Amino acid sequence: MNWRTYPTLLLLLLLGVFAVQNTTVLTVSFLFWSFKISQALLIALCGAVGLIIGLWFNVSLRVRRRKSS
Repeated sequence: MNWRTYPTLLLLLLLGVFAVQNTTVLTVSFLFWSFKISQALLIALCGAVGLIIGLWFNVSLRVRRRKSS
């Protein structure tokens, strides 16, 4: 395993523990929409969106580096 795997797994574990401890139901309002969602699910969704954005930036940087070399 790569050395980056361990910090990533630790962050995912901490995110999971944090999400499980926050199970309150919240009302989320965005523009014209309003819905109720578990705080744990909202935290997990935000973490997943952050992961996807981070991976996208990583891939786009690698593609740019390959094109320039």
